[in-house]
Order: sequence, then C-alpha cells, then structure tokens
Amino acid sequence: MTKEETRTVKTWIEHWKIKQRPYIKDSTYATYMNIISNHILPYFGKMELHEITFQKNQEFIWFLSQYGRLDKKGGLSTKTIKDILMLWLSILNDASKENGTEVPYGKYKYPVSSKTKNIKFLSTDQEYQMISFLKENMNLRNLGILLALSTGIRIGELCALRWAEINIESGTITIRKTLQRIYMKNGNQGISKVIISTPKSEKSVRIIPVSRKMLQILRKYQKEKETYFLTGMEDKFLEPGVYREYYNHLMNKHGMLYVSFHGLRHTFATRCIEAGCDYKTLSEILGHADVGTTMRLYIHSDMNKKRDYIEKMQSLNNL
Repeated sequence: MTKEETRTVKTWIEHWKIKQRPYIKDSTYATYMNIISNHILPYFGKMELHEITFQKNQEFIWFLSQYGRLDKKGGLSTKTIKDILMLWLSILNDASKENGTEVPYGKYKYPVSSKTKNIKFLSTDQEYQMISFLKENMNLRNLGILLALSTGIRIGELCALRWAEINIESGTITIRKTLQRIYMKNGNQGISKVIISTPKSEKSVRIIPVSRKMLQILRKYQKEKETYFLTGMEDKFLEPGVYREYYNHLMNKHGMLYVSFHGLRHTFATRCIEAGCDYKTLSEILGHADVGTTMRLYIHSDMNKKRDYIEKMQSLNNL
C-alpha cells in the first residue's frame, strides 16, 4: 500500500488486520479485534497516521482511565490500559516499517487507581472445609474443582482436559490444550465460537505431578481415555463460563466461603510456597512464562509469617 492509501488510522488498521491474520492465533486475534473495535478505532479512527503523537497517546490513556468502560460509566484498570496501548504501539510500529510514519514511544504515565484489588485465596482451614465438602459430594464437576485445588490448573485447561492426558501410573497430568469461547465483532453485531487450542504461552504446555491422595481419587472415577474429564463423554465438553456458573452456584447454595474459581489457583500456589516450594518450580507447575509473574501474582504471606520473620531477624541482631 502507498502512503496515500494508508493515510488514516482506520484505513491502515484494515490493511494491518489482513496482513497479520495468518500469524495470530484465533483467540489472540479475537482479543485484538475487540480492543481495536471498542477502543482504538472510536478514538483514533478518523485521524491521520502522521497526527499521532506522544501527547495524543497520553490523552488516550487518560480517556481510558476515566471513560474506557463500554457503558462509559467508569474507567479501565491500569493493566487493561497497558494492554491496549501495547497493541496500539505495535500497530503504529508496523505502520512505521511500511510507511515511514513516526512511532511515539516514550515513558507514558498511568493514573493511580484509588481502588486496590485484593486477590482472595483460601486459608488452610477454609481449604480443608471445601475439600471435605467436595469429597462428600463427589461427581465429575466437583472432582474438577478438587483437581484445580490440587494442581493449580486453569479453568480453560481443565475444560479441555481429556482422561488420556492423565497418567495414573506415572502420577502426572499433561496440559496441551485450553478451551475458551471467543467473541468478535462482525459489523455492528458480535459473534462467538468455542475454540480448543494450545495454551496461552509456550511454558503453559507442561506436565504437572499429582499427589498420591489425588491419584487415588482419580483412579476411582477414571473414564475412557478420549472422554472429557468434566463430562465423561467424547463429544461433549463444558465451557469455562458454564463451569464457572456451576461452581459459583455450588458455593452459594452450600454456604461455602466464596473465592473465585481462579482463587483456587491462588490457593494452590500459596500452599506450595508454605510447603517450601521454590519460585522456579512453582512457576513451571503453574505454566507461567517467567518466575516474576509467579512472584507478582501468586505469592501471599500472612501477618503471622511476617511476624515470625521479624522475630527471627531480631534474635540475630540481639536487639
């Protein structure tokens, strides 16, 4: 395309989408298209590429922080804004390579949120209560909840799991797939479809060891190899949204302390650290791209543990 043909942001993005499509996974492409349709094009679509400056991008960040929600009743989180800007700069970078337009890189500022998001996880007593309930009310769906607590498996990975990936003899589970429903805009209408694909990163394809107690339970409920773990059928799976609704209803109906399904993963990670697991090993079990992600998101310490460390430190300096 010539510079004239790619002058507006909207025209360039249409060209960019066609050029990039063969190299992007369906799930990632759907995410990109939603960001472009909901945020980038409404704000920048009518501008010309040469008009995009550092200051305009900084103003875009402020706009997203105040009015970024689709209902315009509030702003987006800093993480979401950073994800949007990362895609936007990538699009501009490709425009620079093809058309010679300048990419406004720089140190962008993000508004400080007044709200802090507490990631909830279960204490040992709360986890014991949940495990006892699940064992007393066992079915394949509840077995999945127990497996999530025991391995830190993601909900999409659990929904895509087949019994063939569970090796009772070696005591391992191999994670190769994840299942998700993706949403894409088609003109003024949205379309969705379920896809089963490789997990979110290369490190997410992994082998997870399973405890002896969990293996005993799995052996008792083992199904045919090609059946889905959560349904016991070859041609029927559970979508993450449906399974999450089941989990939420179960917790509410039986008066269990509520923690999100992803909170089970946080709980598993916390128990591993409390048991003395090093960060690198835990990162590999969880399927994180790097150890930093594990430490930033999943490592929690309670006040008693902090107090213990302080007391040990004081004993060393003889205060």
